[in-house]
Amino acid sequence: MIQRIQTVYLAIVGVLLLLFIIVGVNLATLAAEDGVYQLTAVTASFLTESGSETVFSSFPVAATVAVCLLLTAYAITQYKNRKLQMRLIQFTMILQPIIGIVVFFYANKMAALSESASLSYSPFLGVLILNLVLYFLALRGVKKDEALVRSADRLR
Repeated sequence: MIQRIQTVYLAIVGVLLLLFIIVGVNLATLAAEDGVYQLTAVTASFLTESGSETVFSSFPVAATVAVCLLLTAYAITQYKNRKLQMRLIQFTMILQPIIGIVVFFYANKMAALSESASLSYSPFLGVLILNLVLYFLALRGVKKDEALVRSADRLR
């Protein structure tokens, strides 16, 4: 049954992960003397009055988010195989801190480009914590369904 509460939790996580890639949310900003460096899920750009220039690609951030998004979508469709669904949710819970680590790695790489600059992280990174909570709630819902099915099997 796809209309379970854990499906709603996983769908919300999917939408939030999609925002990382499609909207191109600013994950970190580095204010330098001659311009501003911005880190998104796909690139790190240097913005000046004359235009913008791509400094380096941050493709591993986008790739990790895309893997989480695909696993979340696959977990939604695996409602008949609850054990696999639980493993998928647990694996994506592990990937959420990895996304944060990769973002911080690329932000530090961007900070190394300019010595006298102030690095600030986006509040949107709090979405990773929200995703962990939603994954936990979805996992709890799947475990409740599994317990309900096992109790019904004992009654037969």
